[in-house]
Amino acid sequence: MPAASAPVLAPPGGPWRNAAEGALAAAGAFAVMAAAAWAALLALDADDIAPLSRLVPALLSLACGGDVSLGATASPSGDGPAAGLLGMLGGSSGEGLTVGLDGQVTAMPLTLTFLGATVLGLGFFRPLRRRARPAPALLAARAGGAVAVAALLLPLVAALARGTARLPEEVTDRLGDGGRIGSLADDALSSVTFRADAATTALLGLLGLLVVLGGGCVAARRTSLPRPLALSRLRLKWNPVASALTATGAAVSAVVLAAAAVAAVAALTGADRVATATGTLLLAGANLPVVLLTSGLGASWQAGIRREQGDGDGLLGMLGGSGGTGQGAADRSLTLGQWSGAGVPLWLIGLVLLACLLVLAGYLAAARTPVRTAREEADALLGRHLELALRTATAVALAVMPTCLAAQGSLRLGISVMDNELGGVTAGLDGAVRLSGLTAFVLTGLAAYAGSRLHGLRAGRRGTPAPPARGGSRPPARTGRVRVPSDSASATPL
Repeated sequence: MPAASAPVLAPPGGPWRNAAEGALAAAGAFAVMAAAAWAALLALDADDIAPLSRLVPALLSLACGGDVSLGATASPSGDGPAAGLLGMLGGSSGEGLTVGLDGQVTAMPLTLTFLGATVLGLGFFRPLRRRARPAPALLAARAGGAVAVAALLLPLVAALARGTARLPEEVTDRLGDGGRIGSLADDALSSVTFRADAATTALLGLLGLLVVLGGGCVAARRTSLPRPLALSRLRLKWNPVASALTATGAAVSAVVLAAAAVAAVAALTGADRVATATGTLLLAGANLPVVLLTSGLGASWQAGIRREQGDGDGLLGMLGGSGGTGQGAADRSLTLGQWSGAGVPLWLIGLVLLACLLVLAGYLAAARTPVRTAREEADALLGRHLELALRTATAVALAVMPTCLAAQGSLRLGISVMDNELGGVTAGLDGAVRLSGLTAFVLTGLAAYAGSRLHGLRAGRRGTPAPPARGGSRPPARTGRVRVPSDSASATPL
């Protein structure tokens, strides 16, 4: 029976073609993120707060790791004690002293970040799937095109992320509560200016792009990569684990996107709450699985809003007439891990779900790991299942802290007079990692070991041939060839 002919691979292309494809991958990532941000803001009716042409770049800056600063100044008016006293302090000019507002938004809408990383990875690596193995210079040109476009678009996005926004009444009411602030808030909080930090956006955005491309070089499967990279020790060891964890995380995020799509269809009926849920899922839906899963590892997550009071001594104590705590709305705080859904605490739900996902990741990693030869098995320090479990546990434990930091978010606003802060409000989602890295290592190790064992049992039942017994034979010569498993064109033996 004649052997099947090898598939005909397209040429790798020249440096300009690869640079152009890398640039298109980065530009496509920004385009998809902008479209999702626009749809989310439209669902949230955010055009009543500020023009979407300014809010969309602000969200893109946040999704790339930047932050947005807020500020406003106003002269208090009216006949209240605060306005009268400040008018006298301003002298005979009648201008009075100004009241200032400053704040900062620090949050990453992880759904947008996930969409950008996915489009970037697919656009960068997918075209290489059916091409001949490129030279290292071609991959460098491809990465250079992506970096050049990102270096151009990131400062441009940050420059466009500035304008004037009207604060929601809930925020102004909470800031205005309290005798010390009183009527000062009425004038100073009608609107605020916002602007993104261009340096932070560009620096962290480029760093994130390099992380996606570098991680993709390790995790990509069925992709033609330069021989030195494809045969590197790092890729040989970590490709099965990295690809399995990447696929599992992408599946979780895809579920969030699917829920957002379903909510978007339901929002066409005109239900306001459904539209709000659609916008929230498109922006921060991916933050929710992070909170849920890390709660199962022992991370403490708290969501709430808190009013802050400034120093009530001296002149500032006279502005509102009364000191101490205000009589406004009380602070609110919720420990998410202790929240109970259907009688089951959130941390237990997260623990069970995370264990199932890690078993699946261990199963996938075992399926994508080539079977050892008898010589490799004899020379190995650890068994195949244990070694795979330790690598998976190490990867997850190292990813817990940056993932928790990315999922956090905060909004802070403060009012000041004569460079002295009278009060403010802070709202956000805060997580304390504690020993989550250690618990992640233990749980992942056990779950990945179970998943690898499960794959071994299923392979044995299906009659998969055992590794050839070649004890005493010399190891295969290193001729540049690698043994390729049936489900991966780029994975190589451990």
